[in-house]
Amino acid sequence: MSEDSGDERGLFGAETDGGPVIDATVLAERFGLTPDLLMDHLRRGFVRSRVEIGTGDDAGTRRLSVRIGNRIWIAIVNEDGGVLSEEMRFFGMTPRDGRN
Repeated sequence: MSEDSGDERGLFGAETDGGPVIDATVLAERFGLTPDLLMDHLRRGFVRSRVEIGTGDDAGTRRLSVRIGNRIWIAIVNEDGGVLSEEMRFFGMTPRDGRN
């Protein structure tokens, strides 16, 4: 699934230590989970995430990657947290090619 959503709704809540905080309801929606189930996955350590800051031509953007099980959600967001594009990838459904 790949979307070029142009979602102007902000994705971030308050930032802590310079890092974005995504509203649990918004993130749970992306994975088809309830916020409570997402929080349970977080407590159990089943959620991995990464934030990359854009440089050069990508300055002013961030790439957020959140992985739960065999799914990874990737979003490109602007400085205000507006979603510029997003996609959901699924792992283990095709032969591995050595990339994650």
